[in-house]
Amino acid sequence: MIGTAAVVLIIIVVILFFNLRQHSNSQQALNISVWGTDSPKAWNDLINNYTGPGSGTSMVIKYTQIDPSNYQNTILSALAAGNGPDIFEIGNRDLPQWSNFITPVPTALATTFSTVTLQNDFPTVVGQDFGFGGYVYALPLSVDTLAMIYNKDLLDSAGITSPPKTWSDFESDIPALKKTNSQGQITQAAAAIGGTESSIANAPDLVFLLMLQNDTQMVSSDYTSVRFASDDTSDSSPGMNAFNFYLQFANAASPNYTWNDTLGNTIDAFSQGKTAIIFDYASSLANIKARAPFLNIGIAPMPQPANATVVVNYPKYSGLVVNKYSASYLSAWTFIINLTTSAANEKIYTTDTGTPPALRSSIQADLTDPTMSVFASQALTARSWYEKNSERMDGIMNSAIGNVLNGSANSTAALTEAQAAANN
Repeated sequence: MIGTAAVVLIIIVVILFFNLRQHSNSQQALNISVWGTDSPKAWNDLINNYTGPGSGTSMVIKYTQIDPSNYQNTILSALAAGNGPDIFEIGNRDLPQWSNFITPVPTALATTFSTVTLQNDFPTVVGQDFGFGGYVYALPLSVDTLAMIYNKDLLDSAGITSPPKTWSDFESDIPALKKTNSQGQITQAAAAIGGTESSIANAPDLVFLLMLQNDTQMVSSDYTSVRFASDDTSDSSPGMNAFNFYLQFANAASPNYTWNDTLGNTIDAFSQGKTAIIFDYASSLANIKARAPFLNIGIAPMPQPANATVVVNYPKYSGLVVNKYSASYLSAWTFIINLTTSAANEKIYTTDTGTPPALRSSIQADLTDPTMSVFASQALTARSWYEKNSERMDGIMNSAIGNVLNGSANSTAALTEAQAAANN
């Protein structure tokens, strides 16, 4: 009898041992997959230095770089097939487009991170882009903004002692910076502005920035319709004024004419010393320096309207989100929160990628950095607007610019048609 009991006890102990070991192994085998467009180095450095909850043997994090040119299709296909990543990145203008595929910060982590934390730790624009309905859907490691990148030597040669601070100052500087040949063709552009995406990759961004700076109501109060052309199609509407202001720089009949699409890619033109000023993001600096390592580059804040009482800048960045169907969504969000709210982790990322910080504390530290100070400070005054599909919206605005420049529509008709297209 005693022998039988002993055998039973041994069997129970063995079963418990194997159950515990299996449970332990399942804990150790918790895998978190991350997909993004950044270089593997940046993420491998982050993962290797991560010491937050779940670090060590209990969680294995694997990063996969996706080709930026096919990023959205790759993610969508993987999600549709049920084998998407636990964590991926979305653009700051893309929350509406991805809302059905992602899950916000879980209520179980509300004491760790909430909308209040978002407001305290990050610039206002991050809350505009990624906070909705009392929930937080994404968190960034960087916030980039459009800035004025200029050729110091060309401005010095033109007798311009400092880059323009207002758009009025910018217009005044054009005659000194622009050069033409005997046929009236532009040989040196004052700035790359006024054209389509065929020459200016950020053309729609520049138009949207000008609209926001001009107090344009971009969408209806219930976010259901685009309003940048307004119901009143007169030339006096804020959105129309901003649109016309942009177009004048590529209008040969305008006194401020300084650019056309035949001048080629802005980065090429700037790197070759054929353009004095471009408006671009910090992410473009590495490309410029690689093409023209000895170019004397300056970085200045984006011009503002002369009588503006509020500074407005335009952001472009990504946020990390969690797949709605991830079996490890709680651990995935724990990882994102600890990653993005750590100044040390953020520093690893911004150093590897050459991008500005997102945390307010890091922005303060970067205000004295000769390269990043402008981009860092502008994050505090960056503003976005609600777009259902940013890629489609860019295409619509680019078509509107092109239709005016090729003469197929006047600016009033082109912008009104763009608004109608955006609302279809």
